[in-house]
Amino acid sequence: MRGFFRALWRDRRGVSALEFALVAPFLVLLAAGTIEFGRMMLLTQKLQNASFLFADLAARDKTLSEGKLDDIFLALGNLMQPFDLADHGAAVITSVTAEAGGDALVNWQRIGAGELDIESDVGEDGGEATLPDDLEMAAGETLIVTEVYYAFAPIFGLTTSPDVLRRVTYYKPRLGSLSTLLPGD
Repeated sequence: MRGFFRALWRDRRGVSALEFALVAPFLVLLAAGTIEFGRMMLLTQKLQNASFLFADLAARDKTLSEGKLDDIFLALGNLMQPFDLADHGAAVITSVTAEAGGDALVNWQRIGAGELDIESDVGEDGGEATLPDDLEMAAGETLIVTEVYYAFAPIFGLTTSPDVLRRVTYYKPRLGSLSTLLPGD
């Protein structure tokens, strides 16, 4: 019987399979984490680019109409590919004007480009605007604020948890004040 245990102890067959079995869970976790964080980084870049492009396109002209905004909302969906903004995201554009007393008021606001149920962090149509403390505006100055939201859901669920990601851009209109939104095209 002793000879059997000695032979078993010295036998090296299957050592590689045992080592692989011990290391495989860590390799799978590393691969899943790399995929999840890679997707999240790509999504973050796409959200920032979409928010910037949204503000840039809206602030280019002297006037802005609801029809132009609808076109920009469509463009955002294409820009966000391979992420589906229509089903898992939304975009908000807000016009804010500073009052003489230092308060900022929301002139108008539109939500589009997706079905995600969100509320703007800037404020509501006609209400007081919530802006960063270090953002200074002169009285009568208008600002275009764009927010793009996306409900991120991890593929594997091993490394990150589902979360709604938000990116915001503040832009001054180039040619006009954009304090009013024109109806139609």
